[in-house]
Amino acid sequence: MEQRAKLKDQVWVVAAAGVVAIALLAVTLQWMAADFDRGATAHEQSVVENGMAARIDEIGRQVAPQVAWDDAVLNLDNRMNLAWARDNIGAYLHVTGGFEFAWVLDGEDRPAYGMNAGQDVPAADYARISGAAALVVEAVRRAEAERGQTGIWDSPRPLIAANAIEIIGADLFIVSASLVQPDFGTARIKGLRAPVVVTGRRVDQALVGTFSDRYMLREAHLHLLNTQFEPGRAHVVITNSAGRAVATLDWNPPQPGARLLGKVLPIILALLVVMLAVALLGYRRAHAAARAVLASEQRAIHIAHHDGLTGLGNRHALEERLEALVTAYRAGGARYALHCVDLDNFKEINDISGPSVGDELLRTAARRLQRLAGGPGLCFRLDGDEFAVLQRITEDGEARPLAERILETLAKRFALTIGRFQLTASLGVGLMEPCDEVAGDVLRKASLALVSAKREGRARALIFDPGMDECMRRRRGLQDALRRDLHADALTMVYQPQVDRDLNLIGVEALVRWTSDEFGPVSPSVFVPLAEESGMIEALGAFTLKRAFEDSLRWPGLKMAVNVSALQLRDPNFTDRIVALAKDTGVEPSGVELELTEGILIDGGDGSARRLEALKDAGFCLAIDDFGTGYSSLSYLSRFPIGKIKIDRSFVIDMGHSSSADVLVSTIVQLGRSLKMRVIAEGVETPEQWLRLAAAGCNEFQGYLASRPVPAEAIDRLYAGERVDGAGEDARFAPAWRHAAA
Repeated sequence: MEQRAKLKDQVWVVAAAGVVAIALLAVTLQWMAADFDRGATAHEQSVVENGMAARIDEIGRQVAPQVAWDDAVLNLDNRMNLAWARDNIGAYLHVTGGFEFAWVLDGEDRPAYGMNAGQDVPAADYARISGAAALVVEAVRRAEAERGQTGIWDSPRPLIAANAIEIIGADLFIVSASLVQPDFGTARIKGLRAPVVVTGRRVDQALVGTFSDRYMLREAHLHLLNTQFEPGRAHVVITNSAGRAVATLDWNPPQPGARLLGKVLPIILALLVVMLAVALLGYRRAHAAARAVLASEQRAIHIAHHDGLTGLGNRHALEERLEALVTAYRAGGARYALHCVDLDNFKEINDISGPSVGDELLRTAARRLQRLAGGPGLCFRLDGDEFAVLQRITEDGEARPLAERILETLAKRFALTIGRFQLTASLGVGLMEPCDEVAGDVLRKASLALVSAKREGRARALIFDPGMDECMRRRRGLQDALRRDLHADALTMVYQPQVDRDLNLIGVEALVRWTSDEFGPVSPSVFVPLAEESGMIEALGAFTLKRAFEDSLRWPGLKMAVNVSALQLRDPNFTDRIVALAKDTGVEPSGVELELTEGILIDGGDGSARRLEALKDAGFCLAIDDFGTGYSSLSYLSRFPIGKIKIDRSFVIDMGHSSSADVLVSTIVQLGRSLKMRVIAEGVETPEQWLRLAAAGCNEFQGYLASRPVPAEAIDRLYAGERVDGAGEDARFAPAWRHAAA
């Protein structure tokens, strides 16, 4: 009995010791888990706090292209051009950057222009945000005073800017102040202090959501004017420029320790006899959790530096790599060439076949480029369909062969899941030079060369030369000159006659011409795309339509054909404006023929279809220009209210030299007849072309054989039946210049 009691006592002692051991182990594990969670949370808070500061600076840098610009100096400092400020500061930053407000302050920090929610506002409204902007403006002014305005302008200077988060009203804003300054030095600040552009972007849940997606935060949300931390949440206190807390960002932090404890503790309680094994298991799981946290951090770093679609390095990774390479090269290291590549007709494939096919094509193109790059970390995807490849070189001539191989490789057919596609690419090369100080110098040269390659017809590679800088300056000069001449109504109109097979004058096509005082005659193939790129196409189109409508009143009975661009037709108010213009000028819409390209009908969507129907209902005639050069399709000919087809001059030129051209022209004529559409041929320059077109059944003609484009005064004389130099140059086909109405 004594032995049994002793054994029983020992059991209780062992049981008690076991219970105490389990309790001590449980308490120890709970403390370890809580401490581990605190460490993981503190680390994530530090990462998020740094990321928030970087995001604020990133938003502030979006203003840089609009203020570090010679045009900004001319239009915001040398003189205050409100129209320029509205287009390039107010509207541009609101539409492209999502900024809620933008203000231009003069050298005395007085408001000269203001935008709020996309609308111009009076200077008095600046008082609403002046307090919030005061400290960042003051910081910019201090930096401006330290740098000064004197000295030789030999290269663009770093932008002076300051950013902060501020409370305005009941909302939180990222407020930025950026100093207006030249980029190439062709303009100078006229006073002691330059204007300052103050912008504000609302910190709303959408911005917080984008930020939380970037850093993989769960249930992230803001507490405005509240620094009370929610229990169990990670948090970052957001302070304004004065250092005062204005908000708190809270989110659910990862809790690897708590998850681990929930899995391990039940096992410890259930398996007393194997406490050591359980302890070892707990260690192994803790070690695995630590590896998971480390892997999560590495994934975050990878995501921040890599493109999610192709796995290549992104623009940020390229800039960091270039910065290191430029620094090493200046210290005697290896020299590199940067190839910037753009897929020419990717947008067409993506729009027609869908984003999934576009993504597949981008991944395939990335694999091809990665193989050509020859090593890891040398191939990058920058934006959309633009890639970059780094190449180590010793001489300038080594860059050209790789550039040609890149173009050849990308020109090969892409075998995708829905079929085979072929495209071309444009490429620009920037070479490292001893004068390059930062990565942006090399990237800028490659980008300029790429832009030049695309302007010269695409599907080619160009290596940067200093003349491209001059070309960019010339384009900016052309933009300024075109803007001035458009404002002054300094462009002119010419008209090319259209005749029927009996040589009756039945209509004219309106063509705009520009002769600049500074640049001389400028081709429409240059200034029309320039107007589209710089936002002047609406003004150019309005000028063309107004002059054509006014001149058409001089020739009753003649059709007035006017070209309409895709950008004009995409404007929801275009139909109302052209109907109002016809009414104001006294023009009958039935006497006006609007010429559209095939691309407008394909890319315009339902909005363009509705506007075309409205134009047709208003009485305007609609014609397809350059038929056969785009997506020629019976589907859109039947869907849209088209009344006339214009055979492209490329087919007319080939008639008599290519049997397929004759067949194509005859087919287009028969197609027009079957659809009850009129057909006209443009670019008719020889009697043989005239006769072949007439034999094919074409009844309307336009081209040098009948007349070159001539001023309105010459059309007056032709309309009256007189002869005019340049009209009807071939005696056998010289029109009698009688108009159908006569």
